[in-house]
Amino acid sequence: MNMATRMKAFFASFTIKLFIWFWFIAIVSVASTRFISKQLSNEGFSNVVSQAPEHEELRQLHNVARRIERSGITSIAELQKMRHKRFAQMPVNIWFKSVNTPAQVTSLFLLPAKHQQALTTYLNQQEFIQPKTNIFSHTRLIGPVAIKINKQPYQVFISRKQHERNIGQMVLALPYWVRFTIPTLVSLVFCLLLAHSFSKPVRLIKKAATKLGQGDFATRVTLTSQRNNELGQLAQSFNQMAEQLQQHQSAQQRLLGDVSHELRSPMTRLQMALGLAQQEATTPQAREQYLQRCQLEIDRLDQMVADVLSLSRLENTLQTANFQPVNLSLLVQNIVNDEQFTADEKSINIYISIAEDIHLVADQNLLISAITNVLNNAVKYSPEQSIIKVDLSRHKNEITLAITDSGNGVPEQALTQLFAPFYRVNLARDRHTGGTGLGLAIAKQAILAHHGKIFAKNNSTQGLSVIIQIPYA
Repeated sequence: MNMATRMKAFFASFTIKLFIWFWFIAIVSVASTRFISKQLSNEGFSNVVSQAPEHEELRQLHNVARRIERSGITSIAELQKMRHKRFAQMPVNIWFKSVNTPAQVTSLFLLPAKHQQALTTYLNQQEFIQPKTNIFSHTRLIGPVAIKINKQPYQVFISRKQHERNIGQMVLALPYWVRFTIPTLVSLVFCLLLAHSFSKPVRLIKKAATKLGQGDFATRVTLTSQRNNELGQLAQSFNQMAEQLQQHQSAQQRLLGDVSHELRSPMTRLQMALGLAQQEATTPQAREQYLQRCQLEIDRLDQMVADVLSLSRLENTLQTANFQPVNLSLLVQNIVNDEQFTADEKSINIYISIAEDIHLVADQNLLISAITNVLNNAVKYSPEQSIIKVDLSRHKNEITLAITDSGNGVPEQALTQLFAPFYRVNLARDRHTGGTGLGLAIAKQAILAHHGKIFAKNNSTQGLSVIIQIPYA
């Protein structure tokens, strides 16, 4: 995983998003509090906006300062007498603030009384270090620049009429309650967006969980599962759970339907044999044959019920498998030796090939069930005086067990259905061999419990091969 992918996953995390949102809201809250406190202050200048001076304003300020220094005046009073001569043509007013304590403010030209008083008070109460533009609703005040008149230090400002009102001025001109309401509404909107963003996937998962609880196992969480964070992972886990439940329900319904169908034939034959045995005209020899037939059908029913219970337990993935170290090579050898007794009845030889001694962690009983069912099928459907090959090998991280018989194989379209419960390629042949059609289904579930796979293929010459593959790790 490269750095870009890691960073993307990091910032997609639900925790990080939650932190960033709350941090942002905290910053907005602090800024809003500062803004409100500044606006509600009683300094009398809440409607003043300060900003960096424009280039032309700064040039004009320095030009005024140079003209004053070059005039050679010795006092502010002297400058006021000659103001119409030297500065009347300039579209600005000039302000002087003495640096000595107490500070005194003097303007070269008089403004309307209200504006004059506001600027004088502002200059008296504020400390100025570097030039800036102070924007009033009526005036722009630019400065200061330090000069000396008769060796006395002063700060020089210029002011001119404010023709435009920017957004800041328009906001500041609003009543206090409006200025308080604006940041409150802004924070409210962000909080609503935050709450909606975080609660929407939770609501979707809750809605899907309700449908699932009502029996709708096809319900899924769609949009939320695409998120690359904890909520997306939760939605994916929910979908996996719903998928497993749907599979279990489908498997149980299918199994129930198959069992109901499969029980009809042996039950019908059993009832017929009992009926014939109970007839008075039946001879003792015939009655004995009918009773033997009843016993055969009862044995088949008993085997079918046992297989159905085994398959049901295996299809329930919540069952805990008993994984322990297993010598697979020895296990396969023992199974082949046991099955050879059955194969001897048909003069079938089972040849085993084991490339190496293979050990793995597995459920020994499940592996015995799977391999025995596959090998038993191979013996049942192989002709007399034939051979069966069992090959066990390991390639890197995968173990492969191939069981090849010498039978007639199966139609290509039936290969994918061989492992379905109660599936039979030939009903007459299975009735003759006594099969229930559950052996390969049980084997499949046992292998799936080991995260492996099982499949069948027809050989190029003759017979069928069933391949079992299990991860070595």
